[in-house]
Amino acid sequence: MAFKQKVINFEISLTKLKYVPKHLTEIPKIISRAFEREITMKEIQPIIGSDHVKEWVLREDADIPEFYNAPNMMQEWIAEKLIKVKIPDGIIPKDFQPKRVKILATGKKLAKFFGEDSCSTRTVESTLKIFDCNHFYLKQTLPGSGASPHWTIYEGRWHATERGLRLEYLIRYSWQLSRKPAIDFSVEATKSELQTSLAWDGETEKQLNGNIPAIVGTDDFFWVELVREGDAGEAKIRWNEDCPEPPSWKRREKPERSSVAADARAEGPESQRKRPAEGQTSVPAAATPPRSSYPAAAPAAVAPPSASPPKVAPGAPMVTKSERKAEQPVAIAPDDQSPWPLYVGFSFYVVLASFFLYLYWNELN
Repeated sequence: MAFKQKVINFEISLTKLKYVPKHLTEIPKIISRAFEREITMKEIQPIIGSDHVKEWVLREDADIPEFYNAPNMMQEWIAEKLIKVKIPDGIIPKDFQPKRVKILATGKKLAKFFGEDSCSTRTVESTLKIFDCNHFYLKQTLPGSGASPHWTIYEGRWHATERGLRLEYLIRYSWQLSRKPAIDFSVEATKSELQTSLAWDGETEKQLNGNIPAIVGTDDFFWVELVREGDAGEAKIRWNEDCPEPPSWKRREKPERSSVAADARAEGPESQRKRPAEGQTSVPAAATPPRSSYPAAAPAAVAPPSASPPKVAPGAPMVTKSERKAEQPVAIAPDDQSPWPLYVGFSFYVVLASFFLYLYWNELN
């Protein structure tokens, strides 16, 4: 939705500021402070007093108390007395759009901070931008304001301190795209002494903590914790040195050598013996002589498992450790679980099914 308002007024809310000027010459001074330039009485004529229903033209000092003491035309809880004047040409940018174009800031952005904090009973999102021209831009957003959120924006000057920043607020304005009923956009004055301080959290300049003006509730200020966001075009990466690098899905790992070759290499020079040529029968590993050739003797003790492997006759095929392990039968652990829970559950299911069949049969009869 484009911003189509051509004339933008400057308002001094006497109700919000709790301030009533005694002389009309005070009004140009307030506007000059807000826009940081000298503005004369002639540039802001006419000076209008209003309560949002009725208007008074203020031509001399005596008109100020007459306007301020007049009865309000609105209910007391929303009644407001304000003075509004036309902003001179050359102050508001020609391509000005609320929330997109700044009024005071003209330099390069140095840093941006963001925070989400509680103000009264609402959650307020705060965005602070500081520029190298010593101006700042503070935007406060009420997320739950319908399809179009409500924004309140402060602009002013920032000053560096030993512990952080000091913000001097100069102007304020509010904006909402789908605001109904439609209200003219205007820039508001702030109190001359309105200043707040934000302190760095720790030694690194990554977070600012402090108070800023409140836009909801009854308190004048609320506490915020603003975290610095990364500059445009830079991506923050956190490296974890303790975490192993995951395997690549593009680069395939080289297959490991077979365990047979590894076992043969580990067994020593015996594994280097040549296998028999094709067509040649292999000699058994140990030819068993006739039983009668053995002298009568006591049976030999069984060798322990850690004994050295038997010697292989020359020309016999080599059996590796992995092949021997594969030939050994695998012991399967017996199932120690009792089948009784299965029998009990099945019996309960049969009884329950019989009961429902009986009810069904009883209904039919």
